[in-house]
Amino acid sequence: MVLLILLSTSPTLVWSHQCYVCEGGFTLNYTVRSDTVPSFSKCQLVEAAMCWFTVMWDQNTNQSNILVDSIDFQSANYAVEKVIIAVAKMEAINRHQISQVNHSLGYICLSDNCNDEMTLKRILRSLVIEEKFAQELIPLLEIVSPFDPKSAACYDFINSTDDCPRTDLSSCQRCEISVDRQPSPTQQICASCPDYSEVDNSVSHQIIFLLDSRTQEQDIAKVNCQLKACNSMDNINRVYKASNITFNFGEFFQNSSDNTL
Repeated sequence: MVLLILLSTSPTLVWSHQCYVCEGGFTLNYTVRSDTVPSFSKCQLVEAAMCWFTVMWDQNTNQSNILVDSIDFQSANYAVEKVIIAVAKMEAINRHQISQVNHSLGYICLSDNCNDEMTLKRILRSLVIEEKFAQELIPLLEIVSPFDPKSAACYDFINSTDDCPRTDLSSCQRCEISVDRQPSPTQQICASCPDYSEVDNSVSHQIIFLLDSRTQEQDIAKVNCQLKACNSMDNINRVYKASNITFNFGEFFQNSSDNTL
């Protein structure tokens, strides 16, 4: 989902590249690792503006899904960089309080054959996504029905330069907070009870890595919840503490033709 949002932001028509497209993707009954990536031998090369792939690991079932595709326009936000979006997320998927935990990887690139099988293997060797959400944060996702925005006393604070949703006590369904710690030492905070929110209570941690410049652009923790005053900085800190996302640039570029970038 994050990858699709990035791809659809400020589209611009540009020159084309050779991108891999794997029709239907791959549904795997195991947790895919760098040494168990399926072959792209039956995938096609097509002309497109941007190449991408995504991987989602279902932590409840240990299944994996891989999508490999292209898109015909280029996001102005990432005109030259190779971008990795890594996410750990837990959400309460229904009123029975069942929690769903997913890890996901999104990758965007703008050069010939850049979303190939070998690049996916190199990324998986270099990327670590770890969390203890199910062990430590499930009570935070408790569903409150009916939800009373006034008695929920959601934390309401904004210091971010991004477009943050404002509190609307007439229609909001849960408290929300999003904090970006990158670049440090500043913290961009969006906390409110908005009129539009995600469908389910959830916690997540997302980091964006820029491969060409070997830098990290975002370090965002989010909480969407319904308990009283639950969208607090204390709970955001719990999300950061319960998760770890890192990328080893040295490992990725080792013995690679991209090593000179």
